[in-house]
Amino acid sequence: MKVYRKIVKGEKRGKRMGFPTLNFILKRDDKIKRGVWVVKLKNGKKTYFAVANVGKAKTFDGKEEKIEVHLFEGKTAKAIKKAEIHFLKYLRKTNKFKTIEGLKKQIKNDIKKAKLLFMSLKK
Repeated sequence: MKVYRKIVKGEKRGKRMGFPTLNFILKRDDKIKRGVWVVKLKNGKKTYFAVANVGKAKTFDGKEEKIEVHLFEGKTAKAIKKAEIHFLKYLRKTNKFKTIEGLKKQIKNDIKKAKLLFMSLKK
């Protein structure tokens, strides 16, 4: 599954936690399962590997559903205005964590799993 979207301004929470994200609108009719995904983001000829949260930011009592993509390169790729997001593998449902540290630990684990998946795809 894939979607093509324009980047929207986020709240900079991911950046403050050490996981900057690109934020995209999640449309009501999108049939994307809510949760954490391994994704590939394409912008023209450039491809970025990433993890994405689809849905609400439950730890922060988020009300708005969106797609938040963290690129492995750790950059927010400022030149990107629009991108195609390919949803490759579903990792887990979105959880509400009791602490920010718990959330950060889980994000690191999600990134580790996603990188292992990409390494296996390259073989």
